[in-house]
Amino acid sequence: MAEKNKTRFTPRKIMLLAAAIILFSAVVSSVLTANYGSGRAAYFLQNAFTPGGTVENGVPPIEGIDPIEEIPAGEIRYNISKDVFFPNGYALGDVLLHNPQSSEYALQFRFYTTEGGSNVPVYTSPVLQPGQYIAGDKLNRYLPSGQFDCTYSVTAYDPKDPDTQCGTASGFLTITVVS
Repeated sequence: MAEKNKTRFTPRKIMLLAAAIILFSAVVSSVLTANYGSGRAAYFLQNAFTPGGTVENGVPPIEGIDPIEEIPAGEIRYNISKDVFFPNGYALGDVLLHNPQSSEYALQFRFYTTEGGSNVPVYTSPVLQPGQYIAGDKLNRYLPSGQFDCTYSVTAYDPKDPDTQCGTASGFLTITVVS
């Protein structure tokens, strides 16, 4: 009976494998650091393992939310938290966005910091259909600890044809990253 060749892990093969893993890790780390900066490389890795918020149906179960009963035709109305807090740059924050049931539009929200006089996008919500909300989500871009003056925009879409944009609204909010 012929004996099969068995691959043996010799010390030399183990050393070569370990060196290859270390080299691969160094390359990935340097690429992330070059593309995102050292804090942003950590954000990229942390963000990859932090789940985003989920879209829910109904009214957010939060005190102080006034239900919007009737919306005149053609108007864009919504509920939004104007003071958004994040424990750190990668965690879920208390983003609160609500598209009332009586809305005729699907809504998408975007937040921008006003760093250096230009609007830098930091968050884009999923499209919320009428009667949906999101009560916690994570940023799409790393922000260090601090308080950030921001603008937001709301884009309204036809719920039956998501490619048809029906209007926009905007305003101001503050994002605070604790640590």
